[in-house]
Amino acid sequence: MSTAQPSTRGAWVAALMGPAFASLAAWFIWGPALTRLPVGKPAVVPDAALSTAARRTTVGDPPTILINNFRRTCTDCHRIFDVAARPEGDRLQHAHVKLEHGINDRCQNCHNYRNMNELVLYDGGAVTYSEAPRLCQKCHGLIFEDWERGIHGRVSGAWTSELGPVQRLRCIECHDPHQPRHPAMDPLQPLPGPATLRMGTPPAGGAHAPELREGDPLRRALLHPQLSGNNRTERAQHEKP
Repeated sequence: MSTAQPSTRGAWVAALMGPAFASLAAWFIWGPALTRLPVGKPAVVPDAALSTAARRTTVGDPPTILINNFRRTCTDCHRIFDVAARPEGDRLQHAHVKLEHGINDRCQNCHNYRNMNELVLYDGGAVTYSEAPRLCQKCHGLIFEDWERGIHGRVSGAWTSELGPVQRLRCIECHDPHQPRHPAMDPLQPLPGPATLRMGTPPAGGAHAPELREGDPLRRALLHPQLSGNNRTERAQHEKP
């Protein structure tokens, strides 16, 4: 009997599994409808908001141009003649440059006449083109502080330098230094924040608005399953004060 009992028990289990699964399937098909949880509308983000590329191409450091298949820097030409001796606005080789930078209307305010491959600060100190934000700082101090904190401009990469490299676009990678407002530098809209079932869309009254007395969207869906479907009439009646 001891050897027959396990086989008998296994036969009973096998016999009951079929009806059990059939009953479960019937309950899923004809049983009461399950609560439909709310599904938020996905946010559409433009590709430009996700791009980490610079908005304009810089001239390099030092600035280099191809002339007759030879790569030339600023100093290669400017060391031949005295730039400071020429009057402002008398530009033969840079006629395409249109200077519209407020009261900053002199080339030597930014360009180092002693070494045209560099820029110059108020105190006469030289900075490279890669350090252009230091030059912009002397007039745009508040914006420079915002740029350092990541408020102004575009920052990509890791959250902190401890986690990985952080890329912060320089001023001249977005703004034309001769015409900072051209093309129009309309700020990009910030990416949408999280809209989870626990948060939902914040009401106009803030976090303590009467609309939140019954809890978050997920809790309202569980407490009032009749409102989680497509019955707009019942939902409108429930939302009346």
